[in-house]
Amino acid sequence: MKRILLFIREAGQQDVVDFHPDEASARRALATYVRKRTKAATPHSENDDDAIAAYFATPSTVDTIVGVAGGGR
Repeated sequence: MKRILLFIREAGQQDVVDFHPDEASARRALATYVRKRTKAATPHSENDDDAIAAYFATPSTVDTIVGVAGGGR
């Protein structure tokens, strides 16, 4: 079973590691994370891709969404 891993690393914050059933779900979770973190900050684009790109443009923040194969024993 393939799952999608969402990983977020931000300076001074605990890493986020979360599994999702598909890439769209992981992308929505990433957009929600960005929206919550920037709520009190300067206004950002209504476009999720633009908001995510702006948020992770600094070297102290990293995100990745990647498929991982699950396996049973």
